[in-house]
Amino acid sequence: MEILKKIEAVIFDMDGLIFDTETLYYRANQEISDEIGLDFTYDYYLKYVGTSDEELHENLYRDFKDEEKVAHLIQEGRKRVEEIVRRDGLIIKEGFMELLNYLEEKNIKKVVASSNLKEMIHLFIEREALTGRFDYIVSGDEVKRAKPDPEIFEKAWSGLGVAKENTLILEDSINGIRAAFDAGIDVIMVPDLIPPGEEAVEKTLEIYENLTIVKAYIDQQNKR
Repeated sequence: MEILKKIEAVIFDMDGLIFDTETLYYRANQEISDEIGLDFTYDYYLKYVGTSDEELHENLYRDFKDEEKVAHLIQEGRKRVEEIVRRDGLIIKEGFMELLNYLEEKNIKKVVASSNLKEMIHLFIEREALTGRFDYIVSGDEVKRAKPDPEIFEKAWSGLGVAKENTLILEDSINGIRAAFDAGIDVIMVPDLIPPGEEAVEKTLEIYENLTIVKAYIDQQNKR
């Protein structure tokens, strides 16, 4: 991919990128699965990291072939996540606050584009006192097609008033990388649970272990 020009806007994924949520989702779903006797394993969960809830739910019904138990898992799993978040809060990923403060200082626009539901995104952001710190949010229930389709990033970018070549996407999953690539917007990967493969290397500007390095990258890029 071509080298970025000055970065004027950053589009953030949320789950696994801003917050350490994937282990939280697994924990909640595993607790409910154990209660109702579904063999919901960690390896099974990993297969759907970075996909939409809709895709996960479709596969749960297909794989477990028990509509009543799967429906219970979906409903109660979400409730359990909310209970845990309201009680314990969330773990913010390394370097995120430093990066967010830097972007505010430099008047660089900031958007969240997450496959999660709008109500869940707002719960997380409010719980960690981040309300008002993004220009706007685009959720999975505001688009017709989930990542790896580029629709959510196209929608997030369309309100920025910034050229695509001056926009940067931050992602942790391969489906997010594919969506960014197909949207024609440069992307940096900060992997969460699943290490990057060859496709991720080919479709990203850089792969960094945390957001502190991303902040340094943007700062260096904008000083050119």
